[in-house]
Amino acid sequence: MGKSQKTEITDKLRMEINKVVNRYIDDGVAELIPGVLFIDDVHMLDMESFLSQQVSRMHIESHCRFCTNRGLSKIRGTDVLSPHGIPVD
Repeated sequence: MGKSQKTEITDKLRMEINKVVNRYIDDGVAELIPGVLFIDDVHMLDMESFLSQQVSRMHIESHCRFCTNRGLSKIRGTDVLSPHGIPVD
């Protein structure tokens, strides 16, 4: 069996997807419905993921629920200790 190849989502790809989704919303093909986003094992996210989450909250009125079983631990990819591995800001 071959190994599955994982690829990072680039900023260019993310922007292209956003353009398509926004066009669908503008054309009435799709509808953006705010809701609740549950993220389990949030301690596995890196700093970039938390920054992306902050930006996305500016555009959508939604509720985010972070779940983890960690106590005081490092934020992934950094040496920063934080409660549950989540940035305090």
